[in-house]
Amino acid sequence: MIRKSLACGAAALTALLTGCEPSVDSREATALHAPEKLDACELFPFNEAQAHAGTAIAQLSSTYDDAVGRDLKQCAYNAGTIEHPLLVSLEVRPAKTVRAAERRQEASRSFLGKLSGGQVRDIQGIGDAALWAGGGVGQLHVRKGAVQLVVTMQTGKDPLASAKQVAQQTFARLQQMQQPPPASR
Repeated sequence: MIRKSLACGAAALTALLTGCEPSVDSREATALHAPEKLDACELFPFNEAQAHAGTAIAQLSSTYDDAVGRDLKQCAYNAGTIEHPLLVSLEVRPAKTVRAAERRQEASRSFLGKLSGGQVRDIQGIGDAALWAGGGVGQLHVRKGAVQLVVTMQTGKDPLASAKQVAQQTFARLQQMQQPPPASR
């Protein structure tokens, strides 16, 4: 009787522990992940940024960037003046998992709502999820797999259309970087 109880207890404990293990997200196998080494300015080069801005631009840097080097996951240009900047930028925010990227994107929604005076809306047809913060913010936050992009477009004829195009080009370039090299013959 005791042996039977122990066997049932062990089986119940195993089932309970197995049920509590974090499940593997099936999306991870095919999800886009950013490479460890990337340069946002290679993903969003000067000439493309200037074309989207529709005017002359200058690459932004700070004395801190000059002293220690810029964050390679960010690339920012100014289409305005020092006193009144108009940003055109790309920030790549890699996450360890798809779920982590989803949480980060959702967490930004309320803050963007406050910054943009409530002008945040979902955007369809790009990435796995996207939202546009209008007003003076001019940012597209878009996620594909475990990568979130923040594209700031505060100038140009159609900032949202330009930001979507930058995001699509960036995802395509990241996808190419993720592909294994072709097998040699």
